[in-house]
Amino acid sequence: MTLTLKIQTASDVIRDGLGCELVTEGGDVVAEVFRCDASRSITVTIFANDVPLDAMERLIGFARNRLEPFESGEPLDAAVNFKMS
Repeated sequence: MTLTLKIQTASDVIRDGLGCELVTEGGDVVAEVFRCDASRSITVTIFANDVPLDAMERLIGFARNRLEPFESGEPLDAAVNFKMS
């Protein structure tokens, strides 16, 4: 069985941010990369089981290019929950 997915961008006023969503043909969101401007954080949430790795890689790559800097002007890699050693 082949799963057809698309990526869309959605603004969320309640959560104060912008997200890139992986969506099925039926409109169900199966995963999201979300930029929260209030907390200056970026999260990935998966809402379904067995999401193909290549679909997640495409979603994350799309989000890196599409989500733009935080409303404050800071780049995405300045996210407070992003610490790499």
